Amino acid sequence: MKTVFVSFFTLLIVLVFTVTGTKPSKGLTCEQEKTLVKPCLEYLTKKTDAPSTSCCDGMKQIIISSPTKEEKRAACKCLREQGSQIPNLDKDRANNLCKECKIMSNDLDCQKLD
Repeated sequence: MKTVFVSFFTLLIVLVFTVTGTKPSKGLTCEQEKTLVKPCLEYLTKKTDAPSTSCCDGMKQIIISSPTKEEKRAACKCLREQGSQIPNLDKDRANNLCKECKIMSNDLDCQKLD
């Protein structure tokens, strides 16, 4: 009986990992995206001349976590809403952030996703 229970439990664990491993990505929450772009604020408000490594890493993480067009749109919506609440935000810097971080601009081009 004990062997059957252990085998069943092992099978159950393997099944759970298999099912959860094949689920499609759900992207990041808006709160997670806000946290990831927070290091960009110094650059976007012209307090520094270049985006920090942590800023660019955050942008890359948002892009990696948003593989579908729907997820990219959601990310753009969140970033726009966040940007609208930042006084002195330089929109040109915001629009060129991916380029400044050397990220392919078409990976998350919010202007093209509208």
